Amino acid sequence: MSKLSPFFNRLFLNILTVSAWLLGSVIPNVTWAQVYPSDDNSIASSPINSQLPIDTKDNPSSVYAFGSYLGTGVYRAAEQNATVVSIPLSFDFQKDSESQTWLRLPLSFGFFDYLAQDLTEGEFPSSVGTMTVTPGIEHHWQASTNTRMEAYFDVGFGTNFDTSDNLAILATGISTLYDFTFGGEESVWVSRLHFAGYSERVGKLTDQFAVLQTGVDIGLSPRWQWQDIQVQPRLFLLGYWYFNALNFSSDSEQDTVVSGSYELGATLVFSKPIDADLLSIDRIGLSYRTGDGLSIWRLLFSFPI
Repeated sequence: MSKLSPFFNRLFLNILTVSAWLLGSVIPNVTWAQVYPSDDNSIASSPINSQLPIDTKDNPSSVYAFGSYLGTGVYRAAEQNATVVSIPLSFDFQKDSESQTWLRLPLSFGFFDYLAQDLTEGEFPSSVGTMTVTPGIEHHWQASTNTRMEAYFDVGFGTNFDTSDNLAILATGISTLYDFTFGGEESVWVSRLHFAGYSERVGKLTDQFAVLQTGVDIGLSPRWQWQDIQVQPRLFLLGYWYFNALNFSSDSEQDTVVSGSYELGATLVFSKPIDADLLSIDRIGLSYRTGDGLSIWRLLFSFPI
């Protein structure tokens, strides 16, 4: 088994400590609707809460290969639980009045046979199991008076320190954001198309993931003042359409196969971020996601669409 240096192990354990503390202590009821790709013979699964790991049978590397794009969660593959922690880093590169460009550095780290509640019980992982690094570029621009566009392209790699396996990762996406007013309040209609794939051998795509999502985020008129921060309530409705059918694990004997779902939620947006020691929050909210028998609750700390 390949080992990281003590410095990097300590760094990654600190990252896990913060993330797992948020997952297991501050927001114990958070649930995820994370999507993992599959072909017809192996439909991957996604947890409906932090206790139910996904099961990827034929392509176990999918557990960590897409971690940077599908979020933090607990999954299962190759008879092992894996806690995946995602860190979406970005750095300003160029900015003017109508466009902005970032250098992206999405990172994710996986810890085998370690769950969020282990941290609350005082247990720490002994080593980092997986890592992905997918540098790229992201560009936002004003297409018209009311329309904004966003696009990104990443190319990187992933490695499993437990098996010494490596893989190449490609990801891209494009979004449109149309600004409008509803009831005198600023609102936005967002559509996003995401694709990611990875390869374990040159010239062959091992697995891929693609999803189209579209929805509206509408501002509401009543606002109130909290200390020196103005708070605005907002409602959003979002639809997902998957290019691969998905299998969501549940407590029942049969899993839920999903090809599309809908999400309805509400958020409170702060006029300026609330800064804590380790994070900054500019909104908080709650949503419910359903479709094809799926039932998921989410706790939100960022723009939901």
